[in-house]
Amino acid sequence: MPSPPDIAIEVFGKTDVGLIREHNEDNFLVADVTAGMRSNDIKQPLKVSLGDKGALFLVCDGMGGAAAGEVASRMAVESIFDVLTGVEPQDRDGFARAVRRAVEVANERIYVQSRDNQSERGMGTTCTAAALVDDTLVVGQIGDSRCYVFRGGKLAQVTKDQSLAWQLIEAGAMTAEEAKAFEHANIILQALGVQERVEVVLSQVALRQGDVVVLCSDGLHGPVGDDEMLEMLQRESDLQKAAEGLIQKALDRDGPDNITVVIARFTGSALVPATADDLVTFVPYEPGPGPDPTSSGSSFEHPLASTATVNERVPQELLSDEAVTAGVVERSGRSTRPDSGSTSSSAIRTARSVLAFFFLALVAAAAGGIFVMKCEREQAAHSSTSEGRGARP
Repeated sequence: MPSPPDIAIEVFGKTDVGLIREHNEDNFLVADVTAGMRSNDIKQPLKVSLGDKGALFLVCDGMGGAAAGEVASRMAVESIFDVLTGVEPQDRDGFARAVRRAVEVANERIYVQSRDNQSERGMGTTCTAAALVDDTLVVGQIGDSRCYVFRGGKLAQVTKDQSLAWQLIEAGAMTAEEAKAFEHANIILQALGVQERVEVVLSQVALRQGDVVVLCSDGLHGPVGDDEMLEMLQRESDLQKAAEGLIQKALDRDGPDNITVVIARFTGSALVPATADDLVTFVPYEPGPGPDPTSSGSSFEHPLASTATVNERVPQELLSDEAVTAGVVERSGRSTRPDSGSTSSSAIRTARSVLAFFFLALVAAAAGGIFVMKCEREQAAHSSTSEGRGARP
């Protein structure tokens, strides 16, 4: 392998429990894979040089109630890091295959843990993993956490939410603004640990001098709009202040969920300056066939003997009548139902509900009838304890 390119990385990450949750089920990781250095408790921005085994940034949003979501998100960041540190230096395609396999191994481990432990049944986590071994960022996506790139004063999302709302937006059935009030906005189509197999969606970004990459959970991108994120990044070049400012914006909107953000800036002689033609968008990445680069580095055995369905793995008290009918589990961790309005508004919501479950059926058929949803059990308890809580605990 040739020497790694001259790329310097400055990165900061932070997570906050928010104002409603009793505990934090989000998790994040920044890692210099070459040095075996990892952290999810950063007091000030870290500066590292890209090594031959690459760098890794992760945001995971756990679900499952009690402490199970926290367990799932922690297992995800630990497993992905462990697998990648066991991989020999690779070219970009081999590295991308390693990233994909590391996410798959994390899914397998969480699934087995959930299957074999009654108290953790139904737990899962989203995962947005951004990694690089050269001048191209490789992004692996499961669920609805996000990756953005800030370049030339503009902000672009480079992942696609694996959610029902996103499917409806792309189909032209609703706008992004309407999706924020959509009563089934909590439905996601994949999560680590909820089913035996996941399809890791890979994308890529050719980095340019000074690019800033933002990873965040929906506790940030839910209450804080993309235009507000852009404004913060335009105004604040200090990564720590930008991250803390974004978290504060989510808290100012009542902090309805755990909030996590990782911000990284990339510089160095290996990166060329951006031009007007360097548009940032979602670009799928298929690294092609090749040997499993993790086969010698991962000691994980594949004890997946169960063929349990989603409904068998998730406690039945978590399933609403319409969720059971659709064969899905809804996340109940944040309020997604609009306030009662006029008859016409109710009719519109009913029509969208019918349309949503029509899409649900279509996607279920395409995915073999398996659905994965965000599912957090504590809403009733949190709602009662948070009433009258005007300030952060």
